[in-house]
Amino acid sequence: MDQPFFTVIMPLYNHAAYVGAAIESVLAQDCGDFELVVCNDGSTDASLEVVQGFRDERIRLINKPNGGTVSALNACLLKSEGSHICWLSSDDLYAPGKLAAHRAFHRENPQAPLSVAPFGYLRDDTFVPDIQLRVSDALRLLQFTYGNYVNGLSVCAHRRLYGLYGLFDHRYRYAHDVERWFRFFRHELPGFLAGAPLSWSRLDSSVTANADLLGQLDVLKFLCNELHAHGLRALLPAESAAETITPELLLRLCGHVLRSDTLFVRLDLREHIVQTVAAFIEKEQLAGLVPGMLARLRLLGDSHDAPWILRQLDEVIMLLHHREAVVTASFAEHIARLKAKVPSPEQRAVLDRYLRAGF
Repeated sequence: MDQPFFTVIMPLYNHAAYVGAAIESVLAQDCGDFELVVCNDGSTDASLEVVQGFRDERIRLINKPNGGTVSALNACLLKSEGSHICWLSSDDLYAPGKLAAHRAFHRENPQAPLSVAPFGYLRDDTFVPDIQLRVSDALRLLQFTYGNYVNGLSVCAHRRLYGLYGLFDHRYRYAHDVERWFRFFRHELPGFLAGAPLSWSRLDSSVTANADLLGQLDVLKFLCNELHAHGLRALLPAESAAETITPELLLRLCGHVLRSDTLFVRLDLREHIVQTVAAFIEKEQLAGLVPGMLARLRLLGDSHDAPWILRQLDEVIMLLHHREAVVTASFAEHIARLKAKVPSPEQRAVLDRYLRAGF
């Protein structure tokens, strides 16, 4: 068989009730130039039997012991043959025109390495469209400081990206998708498709809250690791990461990471990010830019969260003046501190589970 245009990768674990519909949504695509690689990750229900019930030569089945979603995704990637990779979770759905829309985009834009399509949610058999957030090219990494804004089902990436930047990272059990898109977006410009949702992510209210918290914690762990290794330059795309830092650029970076609605603040890592900013300014000898940055920020008045950012910058300046511009606690220590503060026993249990997973 000639190389298919698409490989749809599907990690599968205990979704016997849903995986049949997920597979059918792929087989019903307007574009038939695909293979579907399903990895049964040690399911203990009838999931494997459901997949084996399909008789379509485009379906390729991997059956392995349970190792987690990352291992299943990577097993699918290693067996994939398509030139473009899409992902469908085993409890989610594609709209009939999903693959055709991506193929049309990539044929019109042959140099584009990846595309992102509109998506929505499926809640209690009700389809709920979502807004695909598209930010400016310069802010495509900074936007992750507010959370994941890219649904994995919406991404179509050329297979060479997984060769260039690696497979999904086992260190991020709950945010492996964010880590991957962040790596891709650092070096490549995504193309955003317009129109109606082309995939639907199933929401289960009984698990969504805990999953969201675990995902946010893992995104924070990834971001903190990147900031520790590269400072604020970690949040700049590759084409601008080597630029000279100007007051305008420093303000843009600080204006995003120090805002009151970032994951750092929402999950009580405000002190951590203040220390990180101070350490970056000291290491790169940028203290001389701070007065100009503050002057520009004061001109904003009450807009753009300016008063809050100014208060955080006051703490940054104090650290610089006292030569204490270092990160004094690890990410794990911050999460342990957060666990002691949250009032909800359920959330404390989730945080404890996350800490036990190790770093």
